[in-house]
Amino acid sequence: MKTNFFLVLLLSFFSVTAQKGFQITGNISNTKPNMLVFLMNGTDGKTVATDTVRDGKFILKGIIAEPDIFQLGFVGYKEALDIFLFNDQVNITADFNNMSAATITGSSVETDYQQFKASFNPIRERLNYLVQQINPEKNRYKRDSLIVLYEQAKGTVLQEATKFAKEKTASPVSSFVLFAISPLLNGTEDLERRYNALEPAAKKGSFARMIEQTIAEANINKIGTEALEKKKKKFSQKDTLGKLVSLKSFRGKYVLIDFWASWCGPCRAENPNLVNAFNKYSNKNFTVLGVSLDDNKASWMNAIRKDKLAWTQVSDLQSWNNKVAQLYKIQSIPANYLLDPAGKIIAKDLRGNELQVKLKELLQ
Repeated sequence: MKTNFFLVLLLSFFSVTAQKGFQITGNISNTKPNMLVFLMNGTDGKTVATDTVRDGKFILKGIIAEPDIFQLGFVGYKEALDIFLFNDQVNITADFNNMSAATITGSSVETDYQQFKASFNPIRERLNYLVQQINPEKNRYKRDSLIVLYEQAKGTVLQEATKFAKEKTASPVSSFVLFAISPLLNGTEDLERRYNALEPAAKKGSFARMIEQTIAEANINKIGTEALEKKKKKFSQKDTLGKLVSLKSFRGKYVLIDFWASWCGPCRAENPNLVNAFNKYSNKNFTVLGVSLDDNKASWMNAIRKDKLAWTQVSDLQSWNNKVAQLYKIQSIPANYLLDPAGKIIAKDLRGNELQVKLKELLQ
């Protein structure tokens, strides 16, 4: 019994040690009596700590799971302060009438955040100013000149952000920086390359998660990856006769997954090309699986008959809410994916004669 009791105490000690949280000690001049101060997560809006300001002083305590941007504010007042915080011991000294000039010490991530803002904010203001000038400008030459200045300022932003991320590879602030400049980058591959250069310590917090989600979604059905066939979200829908059809049943063949609809003019215009490819290569281990975004079965069936689509057709008749289309993140149609016999995507969005050229390369 003594040994067990000792183990309980020992485990309790380590639990308390592991749960060390943050403490923000504030010393704010020009406050009003009994003001309520709060700390709110800037991402989800949840309040994580509160206290009453007495003689300009307060203490906020708590435990946060990951580094993130928080807002320190006062109930009933607009004044607020952004803080990049983890479980640190932080001191804040400020004038309530000028919270943006607060001095914050004790947090390495906040120090990194302040460093980035000092270089980034002036450029951001410059970009915002140029956008305001460009949008209403009707003189083409003036507009072109402003656009040149905008591109130069954008280049400076990327330069500063790149420099920061290279110098602060272990800082969670670098994930925030990459997220902030992601619209200016050269696509998701550029974002992924920069993110992969960061150390694991930097890949924490909501901004890191949002980057990872963006990358994951961009890599869905990327050429060279296996076509989606998830357990929870199976590629499985009913054909024109009501029989359930799965993508897995097509393994062993080259198959073109074709997203289309009877009401889609470009899709109907593309169908003759698919018919020609199907007629030429269907006896050479190739087929087509049509996924319709129709919501009317009669219209769907009529289009199949009129366009002479002899391959398997499936649909849940939910239009843009088609489950398979949502699984594949389809944003526009026509859209297609060419799979090899192992189910790997080897080409996408083949138009006109491109499909036959690709099939000739593979099957002849």
